Amino acid sequence: MNISKFLVLGTLDHQSPASGYGIIRELDKKMISRWTNVKKGSIYHALKALAKVEQIRETERIKQGQFPTMTLYEITDAGRQEFDKLQAEAFLGLYPYYFGFKLALKFNSRRTISEIAEFGEKAIEVIDAQFAGMDAYLNSLTKSDLRRKTDPLFIEHDKMLLRAEKQWIQKAIEKMQNG
Repeated sequence: MNISKFLVLGTLDHQSPASGYGIIRELDKKMISRWTNVKKGSIYHALKALAKVEQIRETERIKQGQFPTMTLYEITDAGRQEFDKLQAEAFLGLYPYYFGFKLALKFNSRRTISEIAEFGEKAIEVIDAQFAGMDAYLNSLTKSDLRRKTDPLFIEHDKMLLRAEKQWIQKAIEKMQNG
């Protein structure tokens, strides 16, 4: 998943039209930069790429004094479909990094609580499968395997992150369902 495209489509899904600068300001308000490494330049690059494939379109160009011309964009139906696809992927909770579910929820405007709960259940299944894969890997290491000395430490760290993500997803869904 291209996180920059997800962020642009998600922002335009909430507020259309918007300029690149307006999108960046909205992302700053949502504090997205605290847990993603998306740079401002990648937002402008995503705008051009999304316009090229007609998932967003230019609506207006505004020139104010000596400032550069500001281009306003809006999301298209194709863009909404792409955003919904990317959001469903992010709702699995693990991509990108460990904040996919959070990111998908932060940009949600059309999914119902029951749909989100369903995504949460699927994300938890993915997490549980990750646990099983980690355990199987650890059980496959032989006593003479050099990785046996360090890999369990790294895997335990990943398990801690996954446990925290699983608990957060469960808590978020519970809070939404119970108000």
